[in-house]
Amino acid sequence: MAIKVWGIDVSKYNAPIDWQKVKNAGVKFAILRVGFASTSNRNNLYLDPYFETFYKGAKAVGMPVGAYFYSRCNSVSTAKKEAEFILNAIKGKQFEYPIWLDVEDQKTLQSVSRAAMTKAVVTCLEEIESAGYYVGIYSGKYILRDNLIDSELKNYDHWIAQYASRSTYTTYEIGMWQFGGEVNYLTEKKIPGIGSNVADQNYSYKDYPTIIKRVGLNGFKSSDKENTDTASNDNPEVNTTTSNYINVKVPFYIKTLTSVNIRKSPSMDAAIIYTVPRAGIQYRITSISSDGKWGYAPYRDGWITLNKKYVQQV
Repeated sequence: MAIKVWGIDVSKYNAPIDWQKVKNAGVKFAILRVGFASTSNRNNLYLDPYFETFYKGAKAVGMPVGAYFYSRCNSVSTAKKEAEFILNAIKGKQFEYPIWLDVEDQKTLQSVSRAAMTKAVVTCLEEIESAGYYVGIYSGKYILRDNLIDSELKNYDHWIAQYASRSTYTTYEIGMWQFGGEVNYLTEKKIPGIGSNVADQNYSYKDYPTIIKRVGLNGFKSSDKENTDTASNDNPEVNTTTSNYINVKVPFYIKTLTSVNIRKSPSMDAAIIYTVPRAGIQYRITSISSDGKWGYAPYRDGWITLNKKYVQQV
């Protein structure tokens, strides 16, 4: 873990917040609760009453933000409904940190099988990701072990909740760790500017603002260099291979037509670093390989086929 950035996550229970005081205290980012599903009926979804206020306040002082939704989805249909709600709530905004699905409600976790629960979570994440957002799952070590199939979530960033002196989750690399709140073994639990004096605290181990802005996700426009693979042919900006492959200038966007692998380098022999789970996922292509058959997708830091059987330009 190359970096460690201190931040908080907040909801209506932390209001009011003086964001300038929070920033002056050294807080580097805030994850804002978008909303939540009702405890009595998971089909009833609500916006956190302070989401808009917190977003405007944080942005006004230059505080980078992300968002999370307290989920109770346990099926494909409820997952899609939550994703639609989240996308409507965050539309038109910019987030330097991921959009997280908070999966911890015990009643929900115990309502269906691990497989069904995992499918619901993946469905919700896929829906948000396909709309152009960097997504991840927030949960606990034992929930990921006992209530979900973590291997099916490995392609999504993990934000682990564990109030301890260190994180003991080791299955996959974590992007963020929620280490304290009312119980805090690492820092002072009170934060100036927080109405309740206490907020959940986190360390981020990725430079999310740079990653997200560079790739052009979460409402930002890409700042990637718009040049192609230096090993390309005489005209490096054009893919000049056969008609079976997309042949356009970079940068451009593609959409998957089926499940497809993203590889570490532009070769069928290269290691698979991510499997795009279904049709309809979009990627920005900023380079093409010398043979014109592969496109570099910076969001996944890997290469995806440009074969028209598997992807199409959008």
